[in-house]
Amino acid sequence: MTLPWPGRFAATLFATVLAGCGGGSSDDAPAAQPRYLAPVAVVTALAFEQVALGYDTSCMLSTASEAWCWGSNDWGQLGAVTTQTCAGGNVACSWQPVRAVAPLRLQALSAAQTHTCGLDAAGQAWCWGFGIGGQLGDGRSMNSRAAVAVAGNHTFVQIDAGRSRLASCALDAAGVAWCWGPSGGGALGNGTAAMANRPVQVLASQPFVSVGAGDQHACALDATGQAWCWGANLNGTLGTGVPGPALRPAPVAGPIRFASLVVGGVFNCGLTAAGAAWCWGSAGSLGVASSQHRDVPVAVAGGLVFAGLSAGYQHACGLQGDGTAWCWGPADLLGGGASTASADPVAVAGGHRFRRLTAGGIATCGLTLAGVPMCWGFNDTGTVGQSNVNP
Repeated sequence: MTLPWPGRFAATLFATVLAGCGGGSSDDAPAAQPRYLAPVAVVTALAFEQVALGYDTSCMLSTASEAWCWGSNDWGQLGAVTTQTCAGGNVACSWQPVRAVAPLRLQALSAAQTHTCGLDAAGQAWCWGFGIGGQLGDGRSMNSRAAVAVAGNHTFVQIDAGRSRLASCALDAAGVAWCWGPSGGGALGNGTAAMANRPVQVLASQPFVSVGAGDQHACALDATGQAWCWGANLNGTLGTGVPGPALRPAPVAGPIRFASLVVGGVFNCGLTAAGAAWCWGSAGSLGVASSQHRDVPVAVAGGLVFAGLSAGYQHACGLQGDGTAWCWGPADLLGGGASTASADPVAVAGGHRFRRLTAGGIATCGLTLAGVPMCWGFNDTGTVGQSNVNP
């Protein structure tokens, strides 16, 4: 499945990539550079604790539980009014972190393609940005630059805004999963393909310990380590080993039991208790040298032992116990310093050690062991946190 780049990137992004990273320069302005192939520090003095990436939006939670975001703001997903424009002046944006949804303080944060969600200390979910399809979960189908409370008086312990502009999901303290927004072929898991502008319960016979939303599917993990997925089964993203969608959770095939699970846009990955990574879904995102999609989990090449994983839209990254980062997938997103795709995991350049790392749609960001926020990938809308956005 091909990454559905938004239309605004079709001319500006690809033309610049094909032309390389050069361009005119002057004494007071850097050359236009839409991509960073290795980590660079975000221009900020803020201290952060958590990282959340959407498609072309980056967010982090500060040590004071404040949400700060940068990148595209075309639908208000930064949670603040910005005056800057990027991508040839066609996109509202900010390359510098801006305080999102002040004065709200949050304990968890998750960003999707055009909306962002978070949890406050009481477990109340809040969302902002694009909401025409019910993505904000407040019972309406409206956009909002301000944070709106997700309906239902739920107390959530985890939230995932998704990898697209479709479904979002959250988990309550009892292990019950709830989803809302456009169904995308059954991604709400409630037995129908209809959209919902407020949380609906995922029809599962067992409680979950984590949940995540992809593009047109969602997955969850139960206490035994069994992975479950539901929604559209594009390129085998459900991992069931059989074709066709599932309107409620279906078990991922095979004997592998996972200690953690991450949901990408067009693929998913699980990590065993021994630190082995397994992925399934679209070819090119699975960490194996194959042009075939996989509808059951396959082991990521290289035999690396990871302490954690993150899945973006089409690329994934893993952290080892010492903070060393590795990524695999499409070109320009892997952080290894080269503009080439790699099926096998590639070591992120620079010798950095990370304690947090999150893959997004067109960028990856993390926090080093020293707390320095760093990003790499495409910067046309300021997603990497650098001033030289594409003019």
